[in-house]
Amino acid sequence: MYRKDLQTLLLKNNFPNFFFLYGADNFQIELYANFIKKKWTYDETLKLFFEEYHFNQASDFLSGGSLFSNNKLLELKINKKIPAKELKILVELCHNNQNIFFLLELYDENSKQSDIEKIFTNNFTRFFQPNNAKEGIELLAMKAKELNIEITQNALFMLFANFNENLYLAASELNKFANLSVSEKDIEQYCYSLSSGNFESFFELILKRLDFKNELEKIIESYNEIALLNYLSASFYRLFKIAIYAKIYGKVDLKELLGYSPPPLIAQKLSQQAFSIKIEQYKNIFALLLKSEYELKTNSKLAKKEFLISNLLELGRIMKT
Repeated sequence: MYRKDLQTLLLKNNFPNFFFLYGADNFQIELYANFIKKKWTYDETLKLFFEEYHFNQASDFLSGGSLFSNNKLLELKINKKIPAKELKILVELCHNNQNIFFLLELYDENSKQSDIEKIFTNNFTRFFQPNNAKEGIELLAMKAKELNIEITQNALFMLFANFNENLYLAASELNKFANLSVSEKDIEQYCYSLSSGNFESFFELILKRLDFKNELEKIIESYNEIALLNYLSASFYRLFKIAIYAKIYGKVDLKELLGYSPPPLIAQKLSQQAFSIKIEQYKNIFALLLKSEYELKTNSKLAKKEFLISNLLELGRIMKT
């Protein structure tokens, strides 16, 4: 079924106890997975994400009895196919017991999954990228409602546009405002746009230790000084959280760190970027950015453009140490 059919189904009292989500938009998969889980009543959950999946563990969980619960949820997030015979067994267990629930989320944007659709009969939804900004904003509005955010349509549009219509990044920013009221002014003040001035390309040059002197004039013309420092701080801080989390826990959990699960290629890129910077370098980078921001805000006699260029060149030197 399509997204609109799933939305209609979610309004009904009886929702099937097994469901399959896949398609070309991972944001929608994750969003609707949350909506589906709210339709089910369960006491015990087993979550197996990507390489954690093992058939015996999954089937034993669904088929085995429990002293603690009668209603159980198995949630699988995968980025490659599970053997059909294994899926058939898991689905059959759900047919035989309405008190167990099975949610399969396939994060693979490139292929149709007609064989898995047949196993799940009508209990699946294939997602497509939003056709236009209106659809994207509708999805962001649903995410805002899930987070109990009161937000204007204009604020949602500004957020969506500021992040190049990237639902993942825009939704991640919404996490800041859970249980609050949000206006356009709040988006402008607290959300760091990556859309203008080709910031992402500039930031990648810094991370790759490449010469960015030719890009300095362009990037400085596109941003005011404080805004550019804020974007840099936010971008480095995101990578720092990944690096320090891995150092403490020995793994990377981007959903916990960022508030969403990026597609595998983006997740891999973020991890590579995060680990390419030494902890001592992070320390020096944040010290430089904070000192730069302080000077720009307090020294009225400062030649701001020249000062910022000097500090960005110093940032480049820190990255190469």
